[in-house]
Amino acid sequence: MKTVLFISSNKMLGQALSAAFQSKPELHFLWAAQLNYSQAIVGVDIFHANVAILDIADQADMQPAIEICRSIRRNEPDVKILLLVRPEQAVVRKVAVDTKNDGLSDDFVFYDSSLTYLLAKLEAL
Repeated sequence: MKTVLFISSNKMLGQALSAAFQSKPELHFLWAAQLNYSQAIVGVDIFHANVAILDIADQADMQPAIEICRSIRRNEPDVKILLLVRPEQAVVRKVAVDTKNDGLSDDFVFYDSSLTYLLAKLEAL
């Protein structure tokens, strides 16, 4: 069973994704949320996360998100990192691509992707 940790300041999105995960028990994902970027690495450790979904909602979240990726890679190198980004923000899209190319994240998904696509990405990680 994979433990998926959602890291975001967006409580409503976290609740919606949690409900979606709970409706699909056949996927064998445990869901946890850390709704404070400054506590992200602690959440990875406490919940024994296998995968971290890191929400980058806008440009203000970019630098903290990059630092979280670095910390996870340094402290928990086996944890897979999936970025969740808004497609309409070119700067955020570029950061997602650069972060993946630099090895700081494993992949990214856009907000407008289907839940089925997100779950498939998580299963693949």
